Amino acid sequence: MNFDSIKQIQPHDAIVTRRLDSIINLLLSLTSNVNYNVQTLGAKPDGKTDSTKAFLIAWTSACASTQPATIHVPSGRFLLGATTFSGLKCKSRAITLRIDGTLVAPSNYNTIGNSGTWMKFKRVTGVSVIGGTLDGQGANLWACKNSGRSCPKGSTVC
Repeated sequence: MNFDSIKQIQPHDAIVTRRLDSIINLLLSLTSNVNYNVQTLGAKPDGKTDSTKAFLIAWTSACASTQPATIHVPSGRFLLGATTFSGLKCKSRAITLRIDGTLVAPSNYNTIGNSGTWMKFKRVTGVSVIGGTLDGQGANLWACKNSGRSCPKGSTVC
């Protein structure tokens, strides 16, 4: 094997590698996501503190972005009241709700009442919900319905 030929290729490979790195960095900068972590915005991962405000701040910020946006829900349990995520004024056409934890509905089913909606995505385009768990806390409502009493219809995610 002629090691002189390898030495001659190495400088060329380094130039190609630098150019590829530059192109990759340029492409990444053009497609980079903006990220909104609900915990950083004030959500508490204890399953008891109402985190609705932090979720709405993250949603509003993601909608205002002209770049793809990710709303990150880290591990933990996040209490989320009845919420509508409206896309009516969204500039972003690519929003990802990445859930690594659990979204928890209010335990008192009367909080949502007959509205029937816990989480609603209204007039949205390009929204993806990835991962996580949705805990609708339906045990109390089902107990009410099984007792024959007059109960709200329950909540949904739509």
